[in-house]
Amino acid sequence: MSKNNLAELQEALNAKSVPPPRVTSPIEQQASTVASNGTYTAPSRAGKVNITAYLSPDYKSNLRLVQARTGHTLQTLVAEALNDLFQKYDVPTITGE
Repeated sequence: MSKNNLAELQEALNAKSVPPPRVTSPIEQQASTVASNGTYTAPSRAGKVNITAYLSPDYKSNLRLVQARTGHTLQTLVAEALNDLFQKYDVPTITGE
């Protein structure tokens, strides 16, 4: 093949090449719902706050045992425990998660 033919072939390829369609994953589709400040909040976390505590690993083990026995989520169990604490100290309990 001559240089002229190769150049014509490359030119034809360049002219007809169309980039493949972009496939978006479900995660990318969710990321398109990112807030204006650039952070993404899962719908299950909307209107909620994170409460963190550093405790002995035994607390986590026992919490996981209760979770295994009851089938409840950690959020449900922690909310229940906090409501028990609130009752003990005579402050209003919270309904819902």
